[in-house]
Amino acid sequence: MNLDERIAFQFAEAWSMLRDVIASCDDEGWRAPTDGFRNIARLAYHVVETVDDYVHEDLDAFPWAERFGVDWETDNLAALPTPEEIDTYIAEVEAKAAAWIADLGQDGLLEPDAVFHKEGMSHLDRALYVLRHTQHHIGEIASVFRLRAIPRPAWR
Repeated sequence: MNLDERIAFQFAEAWSMLRDVIASCDDEGWRAPTDGFRNIARLAYHVVETVDDYVHEDLDAFPWAERFGVDWETDNLAALPTPEEIDTYIAEVEAKAAAWIADLGQDGLLEPDAVFHKEGMSHLDRALYVLRHTQHHIGEIASVFRLRAIPRPAWR
């Protein structure tokens, strides 16, 4: 398996875990308020939108909050997307991320990425950063599940 295929596989595993989180959450739990940002709807939306941003062709031009017309961070919980809407969004962003990785290929992943933080990092750095960010927030969601005694998704 090439490097790009390995990275794509790890993204697929993260998407699978996020889908399990969404499927495990009832409607009430999806929007249940918690302290700070530890709300399942907020975190799930943030995860997907952030990946969408980082695989966007122009990071500076990414249209934050455009998809659903709400800001994951500040808008009322009732305005946030439903689990079904997030699941559809996951499918689209998963395909975009997979295409981005495949288009770069193994050699492209190792090339400098002048757009990402403009610090001379590679495309691989960006891909791993996004993957770490995704897993971080899936972990936060799992902690909310633990607090609510909801079964957490299995680790992959």
